[in-house]
Amino acid sequence: MNLQRGQRAKIADLVPNGQRFTLGVAVNAPGLILDFACFGLDGQGRLSDDRYMTFFNQPTTPCGGVRLETPAGDAAGFAVDLGKLPATIERLTITAALDGAGAMSSIGSGHVRFMDAGRETGRFDFSGADFAAERALMLLEIYRKDGVWRTSALGQGFNGGMAALVGHFGGTVEETPAPVSAPVPPKPQPAPLNLSKITLEKRGNTVSLDKKANAAHGEILINLNWTTRAGPVKKGFFGGTRSNSIDLDLGCLYELKDGSKSVVQALGNTFGEYRDPPYIALDADDRTGTRTEGENLRINGQHWDDIQRIVVYAFIYEGTPNWAEANARITLKTPGQPEIEIQLDSSRNDRPMCAIALIENQGGSVKITKLVDYYRGHLDVDKAHRWGLDWVRGKKD
Repeated sequence: MNLQRGQRAKIADLVPNGQRFTLGVAVNAPGLILDFACFGLDGQGRLSDDRYMTFFNQPTTPCGGVRLETPAGDAAGFAVDLGKLPATIERLTITAALDGAGAMSSIGSGHVRFMDAGRETGRFDFSGADFAAERALMLLEIYRKDGVWRTSALGQGFNGGMAALVGHFGGTVEETPAPVSAPVPPKPQPAPLNLSKITLEKRGNTVSLDKKANAAHGEILINLNWTTRAGPVKKGFFGGTRSNSIDLDLGCLYELKDGSKSVVQALGNTFGEYRDPPYIALDADDRTGTRTEGENLRINGQHWDDIQRIVVYAFIYEGTPNWAEANARITLKTPGQPEIEIQLDSSRNDRPMCAIALIENQGGSVKITKLVDYYRGHLDVDKAHRWGLDWVRGKKD
């Protein structure tokens, strides 16, 4: 079914089961950078619970009824299970907002489509001719009326960006408070949304980083840091303490577009190369616990088009495997993009190796998926992700 602007339809007429589907969103707008979000609103059209705004920094709702999931061929997407939504959520509104300069009139074409088991079942097309100088759009709405879920193709422009949309729906955005001359008693408020940092909370959560204004990606820096409770301690990169009694190593499997595959890690002294293939380098091996910044993998974003996929992992080279006390995490930083954090949040402590994240080249975008799977060693990680390398026992000098 092709929906026209302003048209309404029952979800059951678009999706056979009437409950579970994926919304794919795509916009053809060269030079524009867009952020997409799904607002879960109450009966008054308000974001009464900020946790029901699904976007790059909050990839799933508490109930799991909406989560980020991008269908192939789309720029963004949301997997929806209406049956999981609480009774307080009466409508879902899909939005797009500009990050940076521009206007929605510059859009060439765009769509929001319903996907069921990989098949398109409904679609709403729009273009810049429908808009003027607006900087945000309310694209599609899914709402409950008389106990029946329906949809409406909105295609409505909105002045202001993402922060203005959040405010319009009654939410709050994190910002630096202005100085005041005297203390003011705090007023209870929901926790503000952080639009500049992404935390991938659950296994399978994904986020994609697009190129900025047709430029190449900058350096992609992946930092591993951790804390422990035993042994001598010191100040850590995240403000905690870290022990000298454990040697936790960062590394990765990589596959280039030409089909070549290998590994970058301190074990075996395969530190990689930044300016030459594989365009991935490990900056140092923190064996003594004296480097407060932990360990870093550097990916040369200028050559991202030469890279197909990367599995980032950490393994305990020395010390008793105890991930719960290590409190390890990685952060991924690249210029002009929000910081991404993945916590190794499993209490499992009997396997020394953890595959943390899968990073894929998806049409030039950097797609990051949280894994946090634990293995007995490198060979098991290789087999799980079908890398096909030959492994021998190695050691550090």
